[in-house]
Amino acid sequence: MTPSPVRIIHADHLRQFMTDLFTAAGCAREDAGIAADVLAEADLRGYGTHGLLRLPTMIRRLQSGMINRAARPRILQERPGSAQVDADRALGPVGALFGARLALRKAAEAGTAAVGVVNGDHIGLAGYYVEQIARAGYVGLLTSVTQPLVHPLGGSARLLGTNPFAVALPAAGPDPLLLDFATSEIAYGTVLAAQARGALLPGGVAVDAEGRPTTDPARAAQGALAPFGGHKGFGLCLVLGLLAGPLLGAKVGGPLGDAVRAGHYDKGELIIAFDPAAFGSADTFPQAVRAHLDEVKASRKLPGVESIRLPGERAWAERAERLDKGVPIAAEVWQEVAGVAEKLQVPLPPI
Repeated sequence: MTPSPVRIIHADHLRQFMTDLFTAAGCAREDAGIAADVLAEADLRGYGTHGLLRLPTMIRRLQSGMINRAARPRILQERPGSAQVDADRALGPVGALFGARLALRKAAEAGTAAVGVVNGDHIGLAGYYVEQIARAGYVGLLTSVTQPLVHPLGGSARLLGTNPFAVALPAAGPDPLLLDFATSEIAYGTVLAAQARGALLPGGVAVDAEGRPTTDPARAAQGALAPFGGHKGFGLCLVLGLLAGPLLGAKVGGPLGDAVRAGHYDKGELIIAFDPAAFGSADTFPQAVRAHLDEVKASRKLPGVESIRLPGERAWAERAERLDKGVPIAAEVWQEVAGVAEKLQVPLPPI
C-alpha cells in the first residue's frame, strides 16, 4: 500500500505526543510542555520547518548531553531595565520563554527592558515569544544568532547565522501584529524538509561547498544559504548576529560553529519588551495600531491583487483552520518521529 503523503493529527494530540516524547527523554513535565507547545504552534501556523520536524534533533541533543534535561535557567546579573540569563543548556524554548517573561516583569517596572539569554539551544519559532509579550499589552522584539549557515554577500563560506528577527505589537482585536522572519533567503529547516522528501530548493537561495549555485538540498546542506534582500538583508543579518552573540557574551561566526561541533550551542537571544504606557497610553496604542492596519487593508490595490495581506495574517488563518481540521504532518517527518517514539516506548497518537 502506498503511504499517505501526510498524517492528520489533532492539535491537542500532537502537543501531548511531543510532551510525552520530551518527558520520556528525561525532561521535567513543565519543560517538556513548553518545548512541545512551541513546536506545535509552528506546525499549526504552517511553519513545518520549525515544528515536529525539529523534534528528533532535540531528542538526540538531550540524549547526548548537549541539552541539559535538568536545566534551571538563572539570572546572572541585572539592572532595573536589563538582565543576563544563563539558560543552563536548557531546551531552547525553555530558556527563551524564561527570558521573555523576565523582560515583561522588568518592563512593568522600568518601562523598557532588555534581556539577554545565553547558553541555551535552538528556540524554534521566534515569533512565539514576542507574541506572549504582545498579548500582555506590551511591544516585544527578539533576535537570535544561529550556528553559521549563511554566506556573506559576495562570499561563499558559511559564516553567518540565519539570525531571525521577530517583533509583535498589541492590536485591538483577537491577535497582535506579528512579524517573524529569518535573515536568510530560506530557513535551514526548508533545506532539511526538502532533503527528507526528495524535493528541490528554489533557485538563488543556496550554494554548494564550492560556492556554486545549487537547488539540491543535499548540496546546500554542505554549502551555505544566501542572505535575503541583497546588501540590506546581509547588513541586517550581520548586525543581528552581533547583538545576539558578542553583546551578550555569546559566540558568533566561526567560534560558534566550533562550539556547536564540540557539543555546546554557545549562542544567545536578545529579547526586549516595551510598555506603551511609558510613552503615552497603554489603552490608545493598540487602537491606533488597529486603525492603521485597517487603513492599510482598505487601501487601493494594484491590478490583479485581491487583498493586501498583513504580517502574521496568513499564519492566524492557517492556525484556525488546523485547529478545526487537524495538523498535517509530512509522511517522512512522521516516519522519523515514529522511530524515535518506538525507541522511547511512547505510544503514537490517534490520527
